[in-house]
Amino acid sequence: MKTRKVGTAISILIPALLTLLIINFVYEIIPTNFQGIPVFLPMFFCPFGIYLASISYKLDKGIWSKIGIIFNAIVFFTPFVWMIGGTILFGP
Repeated sequence: MKTRKVGTAISILIPALLTLLIINFVYEIIPTNFQGIPVFLPMFFCPFGIYLASISYKLDKGIWSKIGIIFNAIVFFTPFVWMIGGTILFGP
């Protein structure tokens, strides 16, 4: 497997796993002791995924690297939407 394909795969796996953690946090499918950490993890991991996807896009110009950039960007803004939405719905 080529290096750029590994970078693309990792850049798609990062937001996919973070999305699963957030869904598990919201719906408590599997009880864990994370207590809010899954909501804030995208702020730390998604920039790395965007970086990997952008390097893969520069080298290959593939559709999967575009999907990786978009998926990471969407998941990156999850904590901000979470905090702003919570403030709007439930008050300060």
